Amino acid sequence: QTAPGVSLPGRTQVPGAARVAQGPSSLGLEQAIQLAVQNNLTTLVAREREREAEGLKDESRAGLLPNVSATAYQANLTQNLAALGFQPGTFPGITRTFIGPFNNFDARARLVQSIFSLSAIRNYQAGKAGVRVAELQEGLAREQVATFTALTYLEALRSGREVEAAQADVDLAQTLLKLAQDQHTAGVATGVDVTRAETRLARERVRLSQAQTASEQAVLNLQRVVGLPLGATLTLTDPLRFTNEPLPAVETAVAEAGQARPEVRIAEAQLSLTGLERRAARAELLPSVDFVGDYGVSGITPTNTDLPTRRVAVQLNVPIFNGGLTRGRIEAAASRERQAELELGSVRGQVEEDVRLAFSALRTTAEQVAAAGQSVTLAQRELEMARDRCRHGAGGALERAQRGDHGARAVQRRAPQPRRRARSRRGVQVVRQPGPRTVVCRRILKGCMSVVGSQRGDGYGEGD
Repeated sequence: QTAPGVSLPGRTQVPGAARVAQGPSSLGLEQAIQLAVQNNLTTLVAREREREAEGLKDESRAGLLPNVSATAYQANLTQNLAALGFQPGTFPGITRTFIGPFNNFDARARLVQSIFSLSAIRNYQAGKAGVRVAELQEGLAREQVATFTALTYLEALRSGREVEAAQADVDLAQTLLKLAQDQHTAGVATGVDVTRAETRLARERVRLSQAQTASEQAVLNLQRVVGLPLGATLTLTDPLRFTNEPLPAVETAVAEAGQARPEVRIAEAQLSLTGLERRAARAELLPSVDFVGDYGVSGITPTNTDLPTRRVAVQLNVPIFNGGLTRGRIEAAASRERQAELELGSVRGQVEEDVRLAFSALRTTAEQVAAAGQSVTLAQRELEMARDRCRHGAGGALERAQRGDHGARAVQRRAPQPRRRARSRRGVQVVRQPGPRTVVCRRILKGCMSVVGSQRGDGYGEGD
């Protein structure tokens, strides 16, 4: 197992989750993250790899525990004494070299216990280090799935906002078209104005269709990541709200990330694991001591046995030459350790780059949000000024609608900023933000219809 590469949150595609039979009709961010962590393929595979590491640890521990076995056999034998170097007459009463057939039975239990084996000790330590690596990788998988799920949830929210904004643009374009048609009928506008309004309406309808398609795709992607049935009706209950939080110094954040980021901890654990594997390979060159014993009965048949017999021994194993097998293992383990050292250095550098880029992105998005908020304020002020001009007869309904359109587009530019800020954070935060663009467009529509009604005298008012 090797430490995975470092990537910014959301840049790596997370596989889909196992499908649940029936999902909820409404979904909050915390619920989405919980379902994704439980069902996503990435976390499921990480859990299985952790179980695999536990099994490998138990396997490595077997070299330190007693090894008990039992054997029993019933045999019918013949023996050629000449093959053993005995001539006829060597034994009194035996004039032939061929003996048998005769029966033989033996049943006994055997015990082998390692008294000292440094290689087995190092292998067990490496097995425990492998479990630690697997646990850290499982935690990283959970974090990556949670981060990607949060970003996917935010993308679905943003695409829903785009649909609302596009619908407001269509409503506004319809109002402007009606204004142009009414003014053309009254003789204060040309046919070109009507054509322009019709073109704008067609363009906004295309934008609405594109936004609806993008919203459907975003919701399907969220359902795939979370594990909900695809195509089911889903309402997202957590909207966005921008919060500007104080940030620590860059150097402080870099130091904290170097200690806490799971990628760094995985690389460090991987380096420790490869070091233990190298030491275990070197320990194979050292002698080991085992306790060996057996106890059982032997005779002619299972029902015809003599006294039980036993064997107790302390065995010293001294490796002399095994064809270069141990040397090859040492070289391979040393190479893996050097690779882990290089990987750790690369991961630390990548983590520092991630932190510095995140701080830069956070500063930029905070400035963009502030500028977008100021644009909304100025656009709303411009709309109020246009209303005053219209109220005093110095401006028309078309000017008023255009000022409102400026406000709507200012809010539209503001809408994606909280999501961009969330993407730039290592941990995605759940925030809430109202949808001001729809409110502005409603004000535009009401104001335009009231002005049109006053110009036409046909009874249109704010209530309409």
